[in-house]
Amino acid sequence: MKRSSTLKISSGVLLLILIVFLLITSCQQADQTREYGWFDFVIPDLDTTETVVDMSFLNSEIAGSSGLITLKDGHFADGNGNRIRFFGDNLTFGSCFPDKETATALAVRLKRLGMNVMRFHHMDNQSAPGGIWDKEKKALDPDQLDKLDWLIYQLKLNGIYSNINTHVSFNYPGLDYTGIEQFNYGKTIDNFYRPYIEMQKQYANMLLLHKNPYTGTTYAEEPAVAFVEINNENSLLSSWYLLPKLNKVHMASLREQWTTWLNTHPDYKKSTGGVDIIRIISNYENGSSDIQKEALWSFLVDTEMSYAKEMFDYLRNDLKVKALLSETQASYSGVAGVLRESEYADYIDMHSYWEHPSFPGKSWSRTDWRIRNSSMVSDKKGGTLPRFSQHRVDGMPLTISEYDHPAPSFFVSEMYPMLNSFSAFQDFDGIYHFATGGPYNTGMIDNFFHTSGHPLKQVFIPAGAVMFRMGTIKPGEHYVKLGLPEKSVVGELVKAGAKLKLHVTNMNYIWESAGSVNAVALLHPVSVERKATELVLSEKVSIPEGAWVSETGEIIWENKDSVNAVYKVNAPAVRAAVGYIGGKNIELGSVSVMMDTTTYNWAVITLTSLDGKPVEESSKILLVAAGRAENIGWKWDEKFTTLGGDWGKAPSRAEGIPAKIVFSEMDKFSVHALDPAGKETAEVKVIKKGGDQILNIGAQYKTLWYIIKR
Repeated sequence: MKRSSTLKISSGVLLLILIVFLLITSCQQADQTREYGWFDFVIPDLDTTETVVDMSFLNSEIAGSSGLITLKDGHFADGNGNRIRFFGDNLTFGSCFPDKETATALAVRLKRLGMNVMRFHHMDNQSAPGGIWDKEKKALDPDQLDKLDWLIYQLKLNGIYSNINTHVSFNYPGLDYTGIEQFNYGKTIDNFYRPYIEMQKQYANMLLLHKNPYTGTTYAEEPAVAFVEINNENSLLSSWYLLPKLNKVHMASLREQWTTWLNTHPDYKKSTGGVDIIRIISNYENGSSDIQKEALWSFLVDTEMSYAKEMFDYLRNDLKVKALLSETQASYSGVAGVLRESEYADYIDMHSYWEHPSFPGKSWSRTDWRIRNSSMVSDKKGGTLPRFSQHRVDGMPLTISEYDHPAPSFFVSEMYPMLNSFSAFQDFDGIYHFATGGPYNTGMIDNFFHTSGHPLKQVFIPAGAVMFRMGTIKPGEHYVKLGLPEKSVVGELVKAGAKLKLHVTNMNYIWESAGSVNAVALLHPVSVERKATELVLSEKVSIPEGAWVSETGEIIWENKDSVNAVYKVNAPAVRAAVGYIGGKNIELGSVSVMMDTTTYNWAVITLTSLDGKPVEESSKILLVAAGRAENIGWKWDEKFTTLGGDWGKAPSRAEGIPAKIVFSEMDKFSVHALDPAGKETAEVKVIKKGGDQILNIGAQYKTLWYIIKR
C-alpha cells in the first residue's frame, strides 16, 4: 500500500512539474514574441500630467529671467552668458490666440515635451478670430491681443521663449495678382514699393510697442521675446523673372527706381544704353548682354539691401527692439540672401520641408494635392540637410524656423532623429517644427503639418530634445568653408541668378562651382566665410565610396542603395537606426537592434538617455520604435501619393514595430511600455543570456515608446 501510494504521489509531482515547465516555457515564448500589427494610438495634445518622459528640467528658469538672449562666440547666450540652443514649434493663424485655459495647458505641455521656443506666424493674415486684426484691419483687435498676451506670459513662466514675426501674410491693398502665387501677400513688391514698406513699419509699431499687461513690458523690450523676424520668406531677387508681370502702379515704381539708380551709376547707364529693366528681364536668355545682366543684378541687390537696412534700423533704432533680428530666410535671394542676412540680421535663419505637398490645380487645395511619399533616408543627395549649412555664415548662429516631413507620408518618423542629430553635429542654434495648433485633442491627423494630433510628430520630441538641446551629439570641429567676398556676389548672380525662384536658392550651384559636394555637410561642419578675398573652397572633399560618416564617427548614413538605406547615430547617450532596417542587425556600440522583416522593412528605433549619461550608465532611457501612422479610413490612390479630400476619421492608428534589442555587458534594468500620454503600463520582460540582456518589443504592447530604468 505504501509503495503504491508513493508511486501515485510521485506521478502527481511529475505532472505538476510538467505543467509548471510548460507554463514557464509558454511565458518565455510569450516574452520572446514580437508581434507585428496596428493599434489605436491617440496622443493627448494638452495633457499636462507629470510622467516618466517629463523633460521639464531643461526649462529650469522663467524665460528671460537672467536677461536678454544675446550673441556670444557665434552662438546664442542667455543673460548669464551661457550657451543656449532653441528647440520648438510654430503657431499659426487663429492658433496664436487660444483661450486662457488652453494656453495655460499648452505651455505646460510644450515644456514637458522638451521645447523652449515658439514662433508666432501668420498672425497678420486675418481679422479676428483667425488673426490679430479688427474687422477693418486698421487696428489690432483688443480681445485677440489679450489672448496673445496671456499665451506669451504662460510660455514665459514655463521657460519658453517667443519668436514674433511681423509681416507674413497681410494682404496689402492693390494686390490684383490672381494666379501669380509668388506675389501673394505682396512678396517681392514690399521690398521696393514705398506704401507697403510704410505699412510694414506701422504694423511692427502697433505690435511691438504694445505692452503686455501680464508681463508689464512691451514686446520690444520683453526679454522672453528672443527673436523678431521682419518679413517671412520674402525677397526681391527670388521673383526677378516675374517682374514684367507687375501691375501698372508697381511697375511704375520699379522703373522709376531703376532710372534713379542708373543716374547714380553712370558707368552702367552708359554701358547698358539706359535700357529698360523690364526689357532686360524679358530678353534675359536671348538678347540681354552680360553687362545688362550685371546691371540688373546690381540694381536688385542694392534695392533689396537698402530695404533690409531700412527695416533693420527701424526696428532696432526707432522701435528699440531688444530681441535678435532676422530680415528673412537666407535662401531667399540665394547668394545675395547670404550677403543680406550677414549684413542686416543677427543670425541666419532657414526653412525646408522634405516633400512638401504640391498642388497641381488651385494652390493649397484640400482635395487636389500630391506628395512623392518617399523616405529621405534613401536620398543620395542628402535630402534637405546640406542646404542649411550652405547658407550658414561663419561666426553667426543658424536657426531652422520651419521644418517638417508633412503628413500623410509613410516616413514622418525619420524627421526628428535625422534633423536633430545632423543639426547638433553642425552645431546649429535653433530648430522649429512647423507647426502645432488647434483644434486640439481631436484624436486624429487632420493636417499636412500639425504636430497636434500626429503621434509620430510627438513621441520623438523628447528624443529630439536629448539630441539637440542636451549636447549629447558631438559637434564637428574641422570646418569646410566657402569664401564669399561681397565683390563676387553680382558676378555669381550673372552666372547662376537665373536659377533663383521664390522657394529655390542658387547657393548649391555656387558651392558646386567651387568644387563642393552635398556629402560634405554630413562629413564636416560647413559655413560661408564672408571675410575671404576670393570665392574659393577651403578644401576639396570627394563623395565617399561607402557610407557618409561624420568626422566624429557618431553619424553614419548608408544611402547608396535606396531600398536598403539606413541612417545611424551611435553617440554615447543616443543610439538610433532609421530607414530600411527590417531583417538587419544594426550594431550601435553595446546595443544591437534587430528588427523583424515586415512589408516595407522601414522603421525608426531610437534610444536616448533622458539624463544625458551614456546609455551604459543612464538611469532612464527612452526607447521609441515607430513606422507609419494613419487615421481610420484613409483611402490612398494607387501610387500612395494622395488621399484627396478624405483624411479618414479618429482614432489615429500606429504600426507596431517588432524588434529584438540586445544590450551587452550592462547593469540590470527594467522596462515598461508607455501609454500615449507617457504613463507606464505593462512591464516588458527582460531576458538574461550570458552577459546580454534581451528585449523583445512589438505590437502586442500597443505602444510606440518604452522606458528603460535602473
